[in-house]
Amino acid sequence: MENTSHELYTNNRFLHINPKELTLSLDEVNRMSLDEVVELSSVVIGSHNAIPFGRKWLELNGRHYIMQVIFENVGLNNISVPDMIQEIIEEKGKASDEDILQKHPFLFDYLVKYFKTPEKFFREYKLVRKYAHWKPRKKPLVLIYSELGREFETLVGELLEEVKVSFTKYDSGIKGCQPDFILSKTHWVDAKLSEHTVFNSETIQKYEPHIEKLSIIYLRKTSQLEYKRMVTPKTELIHISHFLNSLSEPRKNYYEEILKEIEKKTLKHLV
Repeated sequence: MENTSHELYTNNRFLHINPKELTLSLDEVNRMSLDEVVELSSVVIGSHNAIPFGRKWLELNGRHYIMQVIFENVGLNNISVPDMIQEIIEEKGKASDEDILQKHPFLFDYLVKYFKTPEKFFREYKLVRKYAHWKPRKKPLVLIYSELGREFETLVGELLEEVKVSFTKYDSGIKGCQPDFILSKTHWVDAKLSEHTVFNSETIQKYEPHIEKLSIIYLRKTSQLEYKRMVTPKTELIHISHFLNSLSEPRKNYYEEILKEIEKKTLKHLV
């Protein structure tokens, strides 16, 4: 090697190493001291690069270039790696960490080095469902309740139409007020999953100043009080069952089955 008199090569313990034969694991490289990283990387990239870059640069980037050469030496790159993963998937259906380790001794290291985790590699290549350790991310509770709330609201709308209650939706003409159902300019209706939900929201305080009557149709009963009752001079709570009584038995059963399923999902996610 040229320029062996330079400080990077004076007493460099890795001068005897042939970079093309280097096969250290990622863990071994990560555990190297800064001095070792500087010395080995200066040999790996050659004096024509190392000397102009200098020690500080080698401290920051040396590990990366050491691993880059190692992966080149063992035949791993952005073409061979996806091919190997695909071979595992075709053979086993899904690829586990153990499969990756057995496929090639440096394959797992490659995924960690360039993708941080194997799962991120599978996401990058749109194969995440083929990664054996992948689990679907859980939805936030607020999103779950929001979806269930919309599902209940849709069913309430269907039911109101069936019992011949005319309504429009959302557009009250008043800024910040979007009731689920507008029966008239003075009578609005909102749908809530649980009886107590109304007391934990701003619905009453927000809507009452603009109307004469607010009806809140709810699914889940959480008190021993009447199913249909006034809670303020303007606001009444009405259990959904109130609207089922006038229906034929088949139609009543239809709604009850769907409502039962929505309530079941709601209870499932209660803490």
